Amino acid sequence: MKKNFNLLSHQKYYFFYLFFLFTYHLSAQQESEVVGNEENGKKIIKVGLYESKPLTFKDVDNGFKGIYVDLIEYIANLNNWHLKFSYEPSMEKSLENLKSGKIDLLLSVGYSEERAEFFDFTKEIVLTNWGEIFVHQDTNLRSILSLENMRVAVVKGNVYYDGSHGLRNTAEQFKINIKYVETNSFKDVLNLVQQKKVDAGLVSVLYGDMHKNEHQVKGTPIVFNPIEMRFAMKKGEKKNENIIKIIDKEMKKLINDQNSIYYQSQARWLNRTAGTVTYKYLLWGLATIGGIAFLFLILSFILRKQVQKRTKELVIKNAEILAFNESLEQKVRDRTFEVIKQKEEIESKSIILEHQKKELEVMNKHMKDSILYARNIQEAILPEERKIANYLPQYFMLSRPRDIVSGDFHWFAFNERNNQSLISVADCTGHGVPGAFMSMLGKSALDYIMFEKKKDEPGEILSALQDDVYRALGTNAKDGMDIALCSFDFDNKKLYFAGAQSHLYLVRNGDIYVIKGNKYPIGGSVKYYNEHRVYQTHTIELQQNDMLYMTSDGYPDQFGTPENIKFTTKRFRELLQEISTLDLETQKAKILEAHLNWRGEQKQLDDVLVIGVKVV
Repeated sequence: MKKNFNLLSHQKYYFFYLFFLFTYHLSAQQESEVVGNEENGKKIIKVGLYESKPLTFKDVDNGFKGIYVDLIEYIANLNNWHLKFSYEPSMEKSLENLKSGKIDLLLSVGYSEERAEFFDFTKEIVLTNWGEIFVHQDTNLRSILSLENMRVAVVKGNVYYDGSHGLRNTAEQFKINIKYVETNSFKDVLNLVQQKKVDAGLVSVLYGDMHKNEHQVKGTPIVFNPIEMRFAMKKGEKKNENIIKIIDKEMKKLINDQNSIYYQSQARWLNRTAGTVTYKYLLWGLATIGGIAFLFLILSFILRKQVQKRTKELVIKNAEILAFNESLEQKVRDRTFEVIKQKEEIESKSIILEHQKKELEVMNKHMKDSILYARNIQEAILPEERKIANYLPQYFMLSRPRDIVSGDFHWFAFNERNNQSLISVADCTGHGVPGAFMSMLGKSALDYIMFEKKKDEPGEILSALQDDVYRALGTNAKDGMDIALCSFDFDNKKLYFAGAQSHLYLVRNGDIYVIKGNKYPIGGSVKYYNEHRVYQTHTIELQQNDMLYMTSDGYPDQFGTPENIKFTTKRFRELLQEISTLDLETQKAKILEAHLNWRGEQKQLDDVLVIGVKVV
C-alpha cells in the first residue's frame, strides 16, 4: 500500500512538470508571434513588393528600388529590423501572398473599405495616387462618355478598376458600355495600348507619367478615384500593432521634415524638387484638380442629356408650328439664336485652346534649347579629342548619349609629375540631365584630385573621388558612378589600372583578359557614408600591339533582336577579340555597327561610351 502511494505521488509531480513545460512553451510561442522571428538580434520582417514603378519595382540589376523601398529601408535601419524582400510582378498575387501569411508587410497598397476587411493599414498616408486613362499618342479622348463601346485594358483586381469608385462602377452608373481586357500589370496595359490592341488603358497617374514616352502613349483628362497609398499587413496579426505604430511614428517625422529621405526619394523618382513644396499642399492640389475633373464629368453628362431633351422639344415645336400656330416661329428663331450663341462660344474656346497649344510648343522649344545649351557646356568642359591625341596617338572613342546630354563621361589628364597619361570611362547614376549633373561633379572632382591633391596612382585617385562625392552629395549619396581609370607609362611600357565596379579588357595575341575593378562603386547607399573605400591599383606590363578597352554598361546592357535580350559582356568580349587586329577607325565602326544591328528597332536604353587604346 505504501508502494502504491509513492507511485501516485511521483505521477502527480510528473503531471505538474509537464503542465509547466506546456505553459512555458505556449507563452514563448505567443511572444514570438507578437514580436516576430529574430536573426542575429534583428527582427525579421518579410516584405512584399510588386512592379509599380516609381513606388516599388525590380531594377535591371535585380535590385529592389522605389519610394517605398527607400522609406522601409530607412525605418528598418532605425529600428534594427532585418528585411527579407519577396518580389511578385502581379499586385493581385502579392495581395494573395499577404492574405496567406507568406509575407508580413506589403508596400504600396491603395486603401479602400473593401481591402480594410482583409488587411490592417498604417494611418499615415505616403502618397495619394489617381487612376487615369491613357491612349496612343495619335488618339484623343476628352470625356469618360467617349469610352462607349471601346476596348479598355485594366489590371485584374486593381482598385482603380474594381474598387467601389473604380472605372467599372463609374461606367455602370453612367450606363457606359465598355469592353474590358484584364491584364496582370500596368506594364501589360501600356503594351496593349502601344500595340493598338486596345483603344485605351487604365493605370495610375504616377506610373503612366513615368512610362508614357517609353510606350508612346499619353494621358487624358479622364482621371478619378483618388487612392491613399499606405503600408498593409495581414488582418488581425498580433505583431501588426507594434510594427504599424513604429511605421506611423517614423513616417510622421519624415513628412514634417522638408529635408528628410521622404522628400529626397520623391525628388529622385518623381523628378520633384525636395524641400520646397510640402506634401500636404500637394495633396490639396491633387484633390482640387480631381474635384474640378469630376465636376466637369458631371456637367458633361448633364449637358448631353439637356441637348437631347432640347432637340426633342425643338422637333415637337416645329411640328406644332407647321400644323397650328405661326406665332411659334418666333420661338424657333429665339432657339436658333441661342444655338448660334453657343456655337460662337465654342469657337471662342477653340481659339483659346489653340493659343494655349502654341504657348506649350514655345515652352517645349525653350526647354529643348536650354538642354541643347547644357550639352554645349558639357562638351566644352570635357577634354577635347585633339588634346587626348597629343598623348595617346593610337586611340578611338565611341560616344552615343541616350538623350541630348549624357550621364557617361570620359576624363583625360597628363601627369607631368611622372610623365604618365591618364584616361577614364565613367558611368553616372541615371542619364539625361540628372546624369549630366553627376558627370560634371565627377569631372571637377577628378581635376581637383589630380592637380590640387596631387594624387598619382589610379587607386588613390578613386579613393579620393569616393570621399569627395560623399562630401558633395551628403544624404543624397545614393547617387554615384562606376568608373574605370588607366594611367599609361609608355616610357617604361607599364599600365596602372583601378576600377570602381568597372573593368579593363586587354586583347594580346588574339587572347582576351579581363582586369577586374573593385565590386563597389563611387557613391551609393548612405549607410556607407563614413566608410573610406580602398581601390586596388593593378600593374600591367605592356607589349607592342596590345589593345586595351574600357566601356560603360550601356553597351552590353542594350536589349535587342527579335527575342528582346541583352547584348551581354560575353558577346562584347567576343567582338573585341574579333576586331582587335583592325585599324582603330575600323574597330570603332565595327563596334557601332554591332550595337545598331543588335538594337534594331528597339529604343536605346542607356548612354553608350567605349574607349580603345593601342600600344605601339
